[in-house]
Amino acid sequence: MKGYFKKIDRSIMEWGFVIPKEFVNDFLNGQILAVGDSRDIELLWNRKKYSAKIRHKKGKNPQYLVQWSSNNELLSKLRTTFVQSYIVLKSQKELFDKNSSKEGKHFRTKLAGGQQEVIVFTPIGVNIVKVDEFIVIENEWNELFKRLITENVFGWIFEKNDKEYLIQRSTDWMDVRHFPSHQNAVNVIYYLANTEKKLLYIGKAKNLGTRVKPGRKHQNMPGDWDLFKYDIIRIEFANILERIEDHTIRTVASILNNQKGYSSLNLSEYTLVNDKWKKL
Repeated sequence: MKGYFKKIDRSIMEWGFVIPKEFVNDFLNGQILAVGDSRDIELLWNRKKYSAKIRHKKGKNPQYLVQWSSNNELLSKLRTTFVQSYIVLKSQKELFDKNSSKEGKHFRTKLAGGQQEVIVFTPIGVNIVKVDEFIVIENEWNELFKRLITENVFGWIFEKNDKEYLIQRSTDWMDVRHFPSHQNAVNVIYYLANTEKKLLYIGKAKNLGTRVKPGRKHQNMPGDWDLFKYDIIRIEFANILERIEDHTIRTVASILNNQKGYSSLNLSEYTLVNDKWKKL
C-alpha cells in the first residue's frame, strides 16, 4: 500500500481529512461503503492505536473522509507532535477572525514552505491505517508549547466566548441493551440507573466502554443497572473533566438521598450511590 503524505492543516488539528480520489481504493481496502455510511477504523501511531472512522459523505460531490473529531487523545497527540503547525494555525485563525469583515468569508490554511509539517497515512489492513511523522519542525520553544497545549492554555486563549459550550451533546436515558452502540463515546460524564433498586451513579470517562461494563458491579452500583445516559464534554474542557464530575455529583446529592450525609432535599426515592467525591 502507498502512503498518503498529508500537509498539516486546520482539518488535521480539528477533525480529520478528505481522502484524495487516487487513494480511496487503498483506504477502503476492497470494501464497499455506501453514501452516508461510515465504519470504524484504527490509526496505529508509534505502536498505539487510536479510534477513528471512514465516512462516505453525502452531497453533490460525495467524498470519503477519515474523521476523529471526538478522539481527545488523538487530537492531543497531533497537537503536541506538530506544535509549529498548531500554534501558527491558531494564530492565523485568530487574526482572520479579528480582521475579516466579509460575511461568508472562510479561513484558509496559510503555511509557508519553511513552516509546513507533514504526516503520512498508510493503510495496512482492512480497518488499520499506519501513521508516521514525515516532517516535524523543532525549535527551542517546542517543549514549553507542548506543556501549554496539554494544559489547554491555547484552547482558552483562542476559543471565542460565544462558542464555549460546556456540553457538546446530552443523550436521553437508554436501556442497557443499547450500550454497545455507545461504548466508544469519549470525554463524558455518564449516569447509571438501577430502576428496581432506585439507585443512581454518576461518573466520568475518557472512553465510556473502557470505564463501564454492562452486567458488572460499578463502584457501589450493582451490576444489574438497566438504564444509562451521558453528556459529552467539549474538548476545550477535557482538562477539568474530574472537576465537572465532582460538581455534578454534589449538585445531584443536594437533591436526592445520598450515602454521605450531604445536605439534601431528598426529593426522590432514588439514592445516589457515589461515595468518592468531595463534600466541600
